[in-house]
Amino acid sequence: MTNKIYLILFCLLSFSYTAEGQIGHELIPNGGFEEYPPETKQPGDEEEEDEGKAPDYYDPYLKPKYWYFNSSLAYSRTKDAHDGTYAIKLYPNGGSFFSRDKDFNPYHIVVEPGAEYQLTYWYKGSLKRPNITVTVDWYRDLTSIKKDSREKDKVRTSADQWQKKTMTFKAPAGVNRAGVGLYIENDYESAESGGFVLIDDISFKMTKEGTGTATLEAPSNLTAHPQQREMELSWRPVADTDVQYQVLVDGQPVVTTKAVSFIVEGLEPGSSHRFSVKSVKGAEQSKPSDAVTQQTQSMNMGVEEEGRIPYLYWVKEAGTCPRSLPLYYHDLADPNAAIAYQVDGTPVTPVDGKLVFATKGQHILQIEIVETPGRKWEIEYKLTVD
Repeated sequence: MTNKIYLILFCLLSFSYTAEGQIGHELIPNGGFEEYPPETKQPGDEEEEDEGKAPDYYDPYLKPKYWYFNSSLAYSRTKDAHDGTYAIKLYPNGGSFFSRDKDFNPYHIVVEPGAEYQLTYWYKGSLKRPNITVTVDWYRDLTSIKKDSREKDKVRTSADQWQKKTMTFKAPAGVNRAGVGLYIENDYESAESGGFVLIDDISFKMTKEGTGTATLEAPSNLTAHPQQREMELSWRPVADTDVQYQVLVDGQPVVTTKAVSFIVEGLEPGSSHRFSVKSVKGAEQSKPSDAVTQQTQSMNMGVEEEGRIPYLYWVKEAGTCPRSLPLYYHDLADPNAAIAYQVDGTPVTPVDGKLVFATKGQHILQIEIVETPGRKWEIEYKLTVD
């Protein structure tokens, strides 16, 4: 798995947008990498500026206007261009670059909700495997609504021929601006052999106007983190702040919540489930989000295996835990086992599956678990409650 980090700095400004008349209009400034700031000269350069330099000399490391390059990404400009004078030469050491405006705002592109956009770029190079992931970040003012990453739409390069890549994106409901970035994946084999990719003429244009009809947008970027009997879900909110979210497990609704995360309980270890989320507002519902299928963790040890000890996974190795402690176990074979709790020697009763400590600081938590007469444990935690 490749971990991707997009380093984005932007000013917290207030914007007023209109997206009328955008069809066919170029929305990315300097997508052909032809505009550069003037080269900075040091005192005394005038006397030596022409000595030893070819007439067609240019600084290959001058940054193109209206683009930000992640510090981890190695790049230069080159005169081997698809069109015009320059293109950008990138090396596969891992990093991203993205479009910005003159005020350094990366989410500067005015968009219309529901409209369709076409992103194109030209490329060639000598990489040994598919690379280049395009991402469009959709925003409502400064609130992130959806990250649309085309990780399965990478390209194979040819050293001799420029090729064109075309992608279509649809703006989610409620958004009013977007940002465009490209990620170059770390490819050690290509980097070791001097591999590179040239990119030129990046374009982003509206091809179809939005419907203008208010439709409820589905949540996006649903993730599922498995435990043995629980699944931790989270998703990005939609632009409409008045909605609630309905969580579906294997197609069946289990809860409606205002939060953008939920823990599904009561699952079996090693079982596979399909998760999705809908936006709900009154009687109106969105389509389900893109579904995520995930399997719960298996138990670490067999039910009758000697040495199996159930434990609370919300208690960290150092003994720290939250003041409101969810009672979620790993290696508990029977979820209906008889369990008794004492805090600092006093019996306590969980409320809604949690223990709430009276104070922060040091506490002793004692737990007695009985699955069967032959399978029982007495467990003691020395806790530091945050």
